[in-house]
Amino acid sequence: MYREQADAITFDGEIDRVYLSTPTKIAIIDHEKKRTFVLRKEGTVDAVLWNPWDKKAKAILVLGDEDYKTMLCLDAAAVENLISLKPCEDWKGRQELSIVSSSYFSGQLDLSKAINGLH
Repeated sequence: MYREQADAITFDGEIDRVYLSTPTKIAIIDHEKKRTFVLRKEGTVDAVLWNPWDKKAKAILVLGDEDYKTMLCLDAAAVENLISLKPCEDWKGRQELSIVSSSYFSGQLDLSKAINGLH
């Protein structure tokens, strides 16, 4: 097991990671296009981050040859503590992905606006 120590996650190759006990809101900042993707999740505590990169992307029919450069999969997940249901039990989970414009102040992203959204 590895504990992420970086303030930001960057990658230039295949990435396939599980993050345990993540916040209910996760922000992915796209500095190049000045936008932020915000994942809000309920019912799960973990998250999965994935990009197949060039070699594995070729095996995914819905991805074009260069699409791996602009795609990232971030999903809410229940990895460490699986959700098991008995007959007639129910469980409710939810994830919502939104895009907000990133606002810059002195070159730094205002994370409160990115996570809470701009109105």
